[in-house]
Amino acid sequence: MFSPKSWAGSEATRSGRWARATRVGTRGIVTCVVALATYAGTAGGASAPTRAELAKAKKALLVLSDMPKSWTASASSGNEPTPNPAQLARCLGVPLSVINDNPPTVSSRTFNSKQDLQTVEDQIQVFPTAKAAQADLAVAANRKAPKCFTTDFNSPASRSQLESSFGSDAALGTLDVTRTPVSDYGPHTVNITIYFPVTTNGVAINIEIAEVGFVKGNEEQLLTLTSVQSPFPVSLSRHLTALADERF
Repeated sequence: MFSPKSWAGSEATRSGRWARATRVGTRGIVTCVVALATYAGTAGGASAPTRAELAKAKKALLVLSDMPKSWTASASSGNEPTPNPAQLARCLGVPLSVINDNPPTVSSRTFNSKQDLQTVEDQIQVFPTAKAAQADLAVAANRKAPKCFTTDFNSPASRSQLESSFGSDAALGTLDVTRTPVSDYGPHTVNITIYFPVTTNGVAINIEIAEVGFVKGNEEQLLTLTSVQSPFPVSLSRHLTALADERF
């Protein structure tokens, strides 16, 4: 689905600038995948995670030394509100609380390749129960998820949120949500992968964002792998997923 093109010099610099804008702008879009917290986990009187549990989860996050040697780290870009939460909930067949819930989360820094052509972020969500964490992953694995996310991400509210991060001279193409082969990550993972082009001055740059989730106990780990112009290297995605799983 990617259509890589050759570029050099100023185009590479511009690609890096767009990658940095993507890292900020797409967090609002990816948030609706990250925020699929299940209503099942809020029932039954389960207590919220303690500081010690969150501190333990933070130690399991990926760090800069896990990345290739040339990579750097920057502050995490954070999240934006989910556009059209009610529409997304209806499409997925889940209560609105599933989309709007926000479980306690710890986040890594943002890890950046040369010119920001690939970036990695890692989050761990701590749910009240293991049942809640498993149910959350099941929602992301919903067979309707790619279609529902495609519809939602192409809505005026979502497109406006993303386009604002690229500047007035850029045109955003259609966002397409699908799944990358599970073999790119690990047999127990679920992913939502977003593709879209951004065009300026007649030059199209392709963006890919893969949100990869897996569960252990009452925690869900979420890796966000972003790449510009060429797909995220499979060898690296497998390596990072294996590291995260081992440390989880």
